[in-house]
Parts: sequence; structure tokens; C-alpha cells
Amino acid sequence: MSDRKNVDHIESVKYTDIESVLGEEFGERFRRYRADYHKSLNYDKNGYVPDFPLTVSIELVNRCNLNCVMCYTINHKDPKATFELPDIERLMAECRDNNLPAAVVGMGSEALIYKGVRDALANVRKAGVMDVFLGTNGVLLTEDLSEFLVEQRIARLEISLDAATPETYLKIRRKDELKRIEANIEKLLAVRKRLGSRLPVIRLCFCVQKYNIHEQEAFLKKWQGKVDYIDFQEMVDFGNVSEFRATDGVLDARPAGGAKPAKTYCAYPFNSLHVWSNGDVTPCCTFFGKALVMGNVKRQTLTDIWNGDKMREVRRQLQSGDVNPVCYACLTQRETETFEMAKKHSHKPAEANTAGPSPLAAKAGVAGG
Repeated sequence: MSDRKNVDHIESVKYTDIESVLGEEFGERFRRYRADYHKSLNYDKNGYVPDFPLTVSIELVNRCNLNCVMCYTINHKDPKATFELPDIERLMAECRDNNLPAAVVGMGSEALIYKGVRDALANVRKAGVMDVFLGTNGVLLTEDLSEFLVEQRIARLEISLDAATPETYLKIRRKDELKRIEANIEKLLAVRKRLGSRLPVIRLCFCVQKYNIHEQEAFLKKWQGKVDYIDFQEMVDFGNVSEFRATDGVLDARPAGGAKPAKTYCAYPFNSLHVWSNGDVTPCCTFFGKALVMGNVKRQTLTDIWNGDKMREVRRQLQSGDVNPVCYACLTQRETETFEMAKKHSHKPAEANTAGPSPLAAKAGVAGG
């Protein structure tokens, strides 16, 4: 088997050689980081675990301005939690000391409703992080903020869109905001061009589901050659996350007899840590992770959590296939059939208008893809 360069739950249509763009921007350090990242994707063959995570993800506040059908919206109804700037500064000081190469700002909520989002991003950049991802739904992406992102050399902007028409967008995200967001993206493109920058690299996300699969080709056609890449993502059913959380992760959805899931591959615990707005740290950025807490950065360092017994045990389970109930549920509750249908249709529109490397290379999740 050749080395794994991708994972299979995201299908990426690329119009830009992203590795080359960011390699030219950040130099040899970026290229070393990407080599380590791809090495981490092959943990099942080489056992590689870096001394410190390659990516740290941060949820700034557990609130959102949309109410998407595929989201675990209960997260936005929990007691309000905010990751305050002093906590970010302390976290980033540790990341700076450990030469962290990549960070994601924005996980299960909307980063741009956080009043100090610019200060948060500036702190991440001051810590020497190169590959900074900002995830957003794009509603609050103003022209002024776009200028800030370009000036800060934020590496990647990830905008979740999921629809080509206002009607479908309303069904999925429950607010009529598509035209506003599309205008915001056009302004960002204009700002980037005006300031003569290739950053941020712009990624649009399309979570494949029954409501939007018929618009996949229209979505590609609308954004083809405008943005840098489009990701079609496999949807996950978060239906029993609350039960896991209520039982501290011991709800067991595994079949009798201890059968293993067909696939137990997951690279997140081998390359990244994910910090929620209350300080909890989990081995992945999905909502299932909220029932699999490894520690809390308000009481522990990332280094101690990364090297701790809980993280070691999760890695051992994934390598052996004998996964815990939470990981089992996450691995088996993906909408694979619909996603496989979408993958078959993502090839043709891109091939006619793609320069550089292969237009179809699956992105390896949020953590550094």
C-alpha cells in the first residue's frame, strides 16, 4: 500500500496548487510541517506521533447566528462559554514555545460573532503559527474584516455554504442569507486582488445531504475558478451525542459481541488537539468529541494532555480497532451512501478548468488539510 496522503470523508476540487502557494509564502518551515502532517496520516503504518500537536483548533464562543439542520445545535444552547483573550494568550505562548505550525479558529460555532476575533487571530499569528484556518459561515464577513485577514496573512478562510440557490440554503441553514454571503465572498476576492495577495486561500464547504445533492454541479459551476478549492464533506449523524455526554461517554452503541467497525482509521488524535470554548480539550473537532474530554487547558498544559494516558489510550484503540463507544459511534454514523454519490459527480466539472496537480485530492479533515 502506498503512503496515505488523504482521508476519504472529504472530496476536494482544487483550482489552486495550495501547497505551492503556502510553501512560497512561509518557506521551508511550511514544507517540513506538511511532510510531518502527511507522515501523521500514516500512523497506522509508521506509528508516528509528533512531540506536540501539528494543529490546535479553538472554539472562541459556543454560539452561532445560524441554525443548520446537520449541526449539533444543542452546543449553542449550552450555558454560554467564551474563550477569553487571556486564555488565548496563555495557550498561544505554549504553542509558540513548541513551534506550532497550524491552528484552526472556529470549530462547532461561529467565530465571527466573537467580539475579539481580530485580537484572537492576531495572537495566533504573533505566536508564529503559519497555517492559520479561520472557519466561518460568512454572514459577518465584511470588507473591512477581509482587509484585516489579508493584512494578517491568514493562510486559509473556510466558508461553509452548502447550497447554490437561496431556496436550498434556507432549508439547510434556516435563514435567508445566501445572497449576502455570496456578496461578501465577491468582496473578499476583490480585496485580495486589490492588495496583491494570494492569501487567504479561500475554501468553500458543501456538506452533502439529501437537501442539496441535486445542486452539487450548480455549486461547482458557480464557484469554479473563483475560489481556490471546494470541499464536499460527508455528513455525520450527531443524534446521540447528548446521550453520550449525559452518561460521560459510556453509552454503548456497539453491537453485541464487541464487533469492530469496518473502518477504524482517524488521524486526528495523531496530529491535533481541539480546545472548546470552556477549555475542554478533545482528540477530534467533531461534536462526538465533547463526550471524550482529555483535559482542560485552564488547568493543564497542552503538552501534558497530548502526552497523557487518555490520549495514548485513544491512539491505542484506533490502532488496534478496539475503539471506545464514542469513537465507534462517530466512525459508523456517517452518511456514506449519499456522499459516495456526490463523489462520482465531483470529477467532471473540475477537470475542464483546473491547473496544477490533480483536481481531486481528498482533504484530510480540518486539521491541516
